[in-house]
Amino acid sequence: MSTMNSAPRSGTDWIGYNLKITQHRLRQRLDAELARLGITAPQNAVLLAIAGNPRISNADLARSAFVTPQTMQGILVNLERGGLIVRSPHPEHGRVIMTELTKAGQKAVADGAKAADAVERQMLSRLSTDEARLLCDLLKRCAAALDD
Repeated sequence: MSTMNSAPRSGTDWIGYNLKITQHRLRQRLDAELARLGITAPQNAVLLAIAGNPRISNADLARSAFVTPQTMQGILVNLERGGLIVRSPHPEHGRVIMTELTKAGQKAVADGAKAADAVERQMLSRLSTDEARLLCDLLKRCAAALDD
């Protein structure tokens, strides 16, 4: 007969729970830093995605910000109203809308990236460089295992 304890583990023993707590605290800290810049985390993700690929589709933007296409539309409207992006019809494909960063949008990308880097440095401050690299690799492998 097995002597294993059948009592459920506490939340603090679950890797997924600790991952969620870390993600939540990371998002809270990032939101606070980005609020000082007048943008949200999803807006920051969208601005970074546009900076990396000015011809990115709205669907791809939504995926990059972990939001629905409907939510993305609202984000784009707010970024346009805020003067961070300009949207215009593609000259050859009338249904395609091109999105470009304005000068203010380019500054927001640079400032947002600095804020995100600072928050990540704080999160990793109790890890060595090797531990941080290992953590990154392990998280990628965990995510890949869930994609299978």
